[in-house]
Amino acid sequence: MTDLKVAIVGAGSAARLHLQAYQKCPHTTVTAVCGTDAVRALAFEREFGVRSYLSLDDMLVKERPDLVSVTTLEWNHERPVLASLEAGCHVLCEKVMAHSLAIGEAMVAAARRANRSLGVNYNYRTVPSHDLIKQALVDGSFGQPALFTANMHSYLWAHMLDLMRYFFGDPVEVSALVVDDQARRPPATRNSGIPWMHADAMLYHPSIAASASFRFCDPDFVATLCGSASAPHSQYYWSFALFGSEDALTVTGAKRESLGGVPSLGKLADRLAALPAFSYPESFDRSLVGFVDSLIAGRAPPVAGEEGLAAMRLDAAVMESSRSGRPVALSNERQS
Repeated sequence: MTDLKVAIVGAGSAARLHLQAYQKCPHTTVTAVCGTDAVRALAFEREFGVRSYLSLDDMLVKERPDLVSVTTLEWNHERPVLASLEAGCHVLCEKVMAHSLAIGEAMVAAARRANRSLGVNYNYRTVPSHDLIKQALVDGSFGQPALFTANMHSYLWAHMLDLMRYFFGDPVEVSALVVDDQARRPPATRNSGIPWMHADAMLYHPSIAASASFRFCDPDFVATLCGSASAPHSQYYWSFALFGSEDALTVTGAKRESLGGVPSLGKLADRLAALPAFSYPESFDRSLVGFVDSLIAGRAPPVAGEEGLAAMRLDAAVMESSRSGRPVALSNERQS
């Protein structure tokens, strides 16, 4: 099998996780990193033996990568994603795919025009316990869901929106309340120190508190997500509970070292408790290997650009409901 040549856009903590994950994949060779900070890009070159660039165009022309990982902050995704697709590369983009719906739509359209794969790194889908929950919902052993509730640190809001869609599909309606203070909104990423600058488009990171209730049909049930920047992030990513007609499950205290948290209640909890701890870096390993495997097999990526766009539309609907004070119906366009 010929290796896929990989280039990474970004030279921060996410770029490091991507590079290390690709190093563990038998079918990828990382040849280049492109960043805006010469010192950081050169540090990657020296540590990992890759070539460093400050110009995206130069990197695409000289390296001719098969796959580009885009690991910059969300409002810096647009140009590298579109330029890489235009250059004939497959693209794996960090979540959230874009900072506006229009840009997300343009990315999906560009991937279709280029006939290239556009994936989004919602890495928490790869947590083994989440695989088992999804399996129990699909095979019917959990029964019909009745109620799903989750609370989380702000940084996990976008991920939990995606996990909810992964478990249950798309809701038909959302009602939301948001208590916001931009001064208390956390940085865009834990290490960046840069504020999220596009709160008018999507919630992305709740500050004081956000609560959104989603109604699902066929079967009819409710899911509620609550997030706050006041949660102690280093100790607490999320907890959730799922109650169904045949089983019940709580997962408490998921954190970086153990994304599976502590499961309890019901039959499924025993299976989850038997799993080994699964860490944040391991979720990147599984997510990126899954994307590479999809390229080699010629199938759709685990989380395609269309799904990334659907998650963005769902977050935008949360904002719309919180501002209007009314439930927002989710049309097929919002969900696809």
